[in-house]
Amino acid sequence: MVENAKEPLPVSAHALAADSRLGNAVREFGSAYGYDYLDDDTVGRLLAEHEASLRRTARGGTVWAASLAGTVGLAWLLWAVLGKPENPLPAVAPPAVLLALAVAGFVRVHRQARRKLRHPFLEGYRHVLAAALAHGAPVAYVPAWLTGRGGGAVEAAPLPPYAAPPGGPAPVRRPRSAAGAGTAAPVPPKPAAVAEYERIAERGGWHDEAGWILVGAGAAGVAYAVVEDVPVAFAAAVLAVLGVWAWVAGHRLGKRQRELAAEARRYVARLAEAQAAGAAVPELSPPLRKLVDSRL
Repeated sequence: MVENAKEPLPVSAHALAADSRLGNAVREFGSAYGYDYLDDDTVGRLLAEHEASLRRTARGGTVWAASLAGTVGLAWLLWAVLGKPENPLPAVAPPAVLLALAVAGFVRVHRQARRKLRHPFLEGYRHVLAAALAHGAPVAYVPAWLTGRGGGAVEAAPLPPYAAPPGGPAPVRRPRSAAGAGTAAPVPPKPAAVAEYERIAERGGWHDEAGWILVGAGAAGVAYAVVEDVPVAFAAAVLAVLGVWAWVAGHRLGKRQRELAAEARRYVARLAEAQAAGAAVPELSPPLRKLVDSRL
């Protein structure tokens, strides 16, 4: 997430202090949890440290060992069952033990990650983001790792409920295009390459699968034509050609996405610099948020 100022903070101290009610709420959270959430340097450093700690947990030796034990255990169990042994218990006991150890390893990692997500600094910062959203402050994004959101929509540590106190203006989220208006530093314009990246970032993912299916179907058709002496079946070779085309198209799309992702990262870095200079950066689009979160 925030590493060497390469990405902007979810919300800057300037944006938090712009609304006196929000600023007071953030100071109260700081007093309750023992951290100064209006110090951008400290917040950025601590967020980076906690993200790195979670990344080590999610990719550590326990995960690798549990994955290996699960793979070996499952393959061993299938081999033992398909062998139809006379006494199945001795045959399935060792792989069952491996599978149990794999499950225990994953459970341990899950508990470690949840415990780290409940660190007082992160608990307080989730309250800060919830208050900022309720007050209509320009929040650039909510890190997926901070709320424990994996590949799905379920969050292990969601933002807590927060309602802005009465007596002030109703919270209104700023439009993305106007999020930096009137600030001390201008928000860098979005390059055309970044806009293109946002359009095509979610494409792809099917080319490899489709290519293998088409090539396999074409090869099966040609084999059938040779074995059964059915010349018309040679037309299935067209499927193999389509499969190769899908691979080439996927390769080109992936190459273009990687080129544009580099430009998108540079744009996000410029947003971080503008934020450090006092600008309220615009809300990041879903593809850019995914790019920022992709290192966990």
